[in-house]
Amino acid sequence: MSVSIEDTRKQTLPTVKELIRTGTITLDQAKDWLRTIYEIRFFEEKVYDLLGLNIIKGASHLYAGQEAVATGAIAAMERGDVIGSTHRGHGHCGAIGNKYADSEQDRQNHWNAMMAELMGKETGYCKGRGGSMHIAEVEHQNNLGSTGIVGGNQPPAVGAALAEKCKGTGKVVLSFFGDGSTNTGTFHESMNMAATLKVPLVAIIENNLYGMSVPFSGSEVEGTACASSIEDIAVRSVAYDVPGMIVDGQDIVAVFLALRKAIERARKQNGMTMVECKTYRWYGHSRSDPRAYRTKAEEKAWHERDPITVLRGRLAGDGLCTEQELDGIKDKAFATIEDATQFATNSPLPNGADVDEDVYVDETYPASFIASELNTAAKVREATAAFEKIIATCGAKTKKEASEIAKTQIKSQFGMDVVNIAAAVATAQAEEMRRDKRVFVFGEDVGLYGGAYQATRGLLEEFGKDRVIDTAISEAAITGAAIGAALRGMRPVAEIMYVDFLTIAMDQLVHVGAYNRYMFGGKAKVPMVLRTEGGVGRCIAAHHSESLEAWLMHTPGLYVVMPSTPYDAKGLLKAAIRSENPVVFIEHKATYGQVGPVPTGDYIIPLGVADIKRPGNDATIVSYSRMAMRALEAAKVLADKHGIDVEVIDLRTLKPLDMKTVAESVRKTGRLITLSEGFGWCGAGREIAGQYMEYDFGDGTRGFDYLGARPINLAARDVPPPMSEPLEEASIPGIAQIVEAVKQSVGQ
Repeated sequence: MSVSIEDTRKQTLPTVKELIRTGTITLDQAKDWLRTIYEIRFFEEKVYDLLGLNIIKGASHLYAGQEAVATGAIAAMERGDVIGSTHRGHGHCGAIGNKYADSEQDRQNHWNAMMAELMGKETGYCKGRGGSMHIAEVEHQNNLGSTGIVGGNQPPAVGAALAEKCKGTGKVVLSFFGDGSTNTGTFHESMNMAATLKVPLVAIIENNLYGMSVPFSGSEVEGTACASSIEDIAVRSVAYDVPGMIVDGQDIVAVFLALRKAIERARKQNGMTMVECKTYRWYGHSRSDPRAYRTKAEEKAWHERDPITVLRGRLAGDGLCTEQELDGIKDKAFATIEDATQFATNSPLPNGADVDEDVYVDETYPASFIASELNTAAKVREATAAFEKIIATCGAKTKKEASEIAKTQIKSQFGMDVVNIAAAVATAQAEEMRRDKRVFVFGEDVGLYGGAYQATRGLLEEFGKDRVIDTAISEAAITGAAIGAALRGMRPVAEIMYVDFLTIAMDQLVHVGAYNRYMFGGKAKVPMVLRTEGGVGRCIAAHHSESLEAWLMHTPGLYVVMPSTPYDAKGLLKAAIRSENPVVFIEHKATYGQVGPVPTGDYIIPLGVADIKRPGNDATIVSYSRMAMRALEAAKVLADKHGIDVEVIDLRTLKPLDMKTVAESVRKTGRLITLSEGFGWCGAGREIAGQYMEYDFGDGTRGFDYLGARPINLAARDVPPPMSEPLEEASIPGIAQIVEAVKQSVGQ
């Protein structure tokens, strides 16, 4: 390793006068630094008071004492560069807003919106939906936003930096996070990914010595523990083979110069630098924190190096400002925050009627387009039936020969190719990558290996390593980086090898990917696809065989798509990639080899539109993914042996859910059987049945009024998926079980 740790605290720094003389900064900029620090400080002091009066509600983690870090770092960046913030993010938001203010009125409006957000007002940056821990202006200030989960902002920052590298913008991402987050798994995953992929990221550690009440490296107070065996977090940069710096976080000159160097390196070399700023928070973790874990002497020593005191001393000591001028800067900052407080106090609260707005980007399809797709789906079913008939009757000596004969005839008769689901998925990605340069594929084994189930096969050869990116085993970082890239205008298709592994990435997927748009007042879009696969059928036991779609359906802000045929897989995936919403696309591991006809031209299948795979009159089976195919098999048995005519609905997307198609079918048949491979408790079938019961037909009747029998929910047993084949098959609904359930429903 050739990297080293640079401790700038041991260096003699230039004076502000020298920085001005060399043209590094201007005097007005130095004065503005001080004003920004004062504004952040007065903002935090006001917030502290308003929390005590219950005018600001909820938790608020104050940034007072650390102002030199945010102000100095953001002063060193350019407009157009990107920042990512934390739950202690008022300082970052304050400093970046000032950077984008072109007038005094802009500056005042910025602080107005910040204070209004903390008061939960409609005029806040996020319309009162994010509050203190999620404050951000993501639309015009290149701010990825804040997150209330410690370390949760790191993976999106890596993805944002990857996006800037892919786009060739020359922009840099500054990721702010505290010492507490450097002991989390996302820290390692993110730093490792950033270093490995060589992205323009500056990782700024604001080491204020305490993660809530636990000292990072020890305290004199009896009874305290420590979070780490090291004192300087920057030494961890050596493990990632990137430069590390240690900086006096109380001195804005030190921060500015260090960040200027790190940003230049990131911009010119696409390389990460880890900068540890030694700083201190004046208040506790939150307002209720008694700070019993640190001594009064320690607090006094740090207060003597207040960022305000340090910068005022520099400006006065260099003869650049009189005390009167410095007090004038202070008074101006104080007035700005007072005016912001008055503005926020007078602002209206949001209307409760608007609570559902901005969860999703509204996506609608013309009725004519939906009708056309359903017509195409019907032709595909016709071609499928023809293909199966040819296979059965062509008299070929081998299955392979029969398949080739059938494929040729289907191509001639219907103009469709016959492919398997793995090929359909790979083709969908390739077509969208050709159509839109913003689309890239990202994840474990997606490149050279072609995916664990060959669903990215051929992509590396066509698009190269810049757009088909193999990563380390880092589910949280993969998911979060995809989110960050999407926030910066890319359209990532990230792959998580098994849906079971999403459990490791749920913080990123839910708290960042799904919630960001809503928390930031509808100003964010996260157009990403997270591809994965689930289900039993390969005898690989519980950690690789789950069906966790109900977990995902539970989350506001996510779309959930589960195809059952090659036609559906291709069309739905292409639609998902074009969607403005985050989509989890779940394939079934046991279906990758399943073949079927697929139109040769460009097509998409609208998300949220179910497909009636088999019309019928006696009962309705509602299913999706592999179970939709099993429902069709059972329907054939029911028709041939029992004279029962079953309608089979393939939902295709579980969220949004096409309840209209389900309701109209059950109103006709009077029978509802839901069929899923997911667990029965709180599962998809229960939700479908519950929504049907409440469905309003618009004529005064509800779904319940048309039921001739109780709904039946067929789902996985309440056991972890077992490995042994007979146990595995017994754990999910089989053909015989489906047949018996339908017979029971119709009274046979």
